[in-house]
Amino acid sequence: MPDHDARALLVEALDFLNDHPCFSLRRDRRRTSYQLASRIDAFLAPDTAVLPIVTAARERWLNAHNLRIDPDEQTVQREGDGYWVRAWVRVDAADLADVGAAPIDRYARAVAGLPEITRQVLLADFLGREDFTAIAVRLGITTQEVEQHIADALAAIAQALDRA
Repeated sequence: MPDHDARALLVEALDFLNDHPCFSLRRDRRRTSYQLASRIDAFLAPDTAVLPIVTAARERWLNAHNLRIDPDEQTVQREGDGYWVRAWVRVDAADLADVGAAPIDRYARAVAGLPEITRQVLLADFLGREDFTAIAVRLGITTQEVEQHIADALAAIAQALDRA
């Protein structure tokens, strides 16, 4: 899981723990959520050693219209005598014109051509709101069948995209 996603998950967990301050932890019922919340809070606190590096990178690229460093960015990697700071690179839609619509059309036709149950499983998995068990229960199939439908769908889509 990327660091940014892990931090977002921890922020969500911290919000939950703050909303439920007496939530007991499964492994040790004597401990409440206060201890865990304070550890998460300390982990999420800005790293003062990283802030000057990120600030310097942000100032250097301030006028670059194709690069953005998030305000809460803390991912820094040392390399030799410098640092890498994670950033976003903007790509204009015009630059993507080379891609063309053909692969997108083949992809859409491949998904539309899937059996109904396979398409439902694939879309439920892509939306990411349910795990395999929840998808299986909702559709009345086993988790192994969910896995098989996803494998079948991906194979069919790969074949469709490989065709010229």
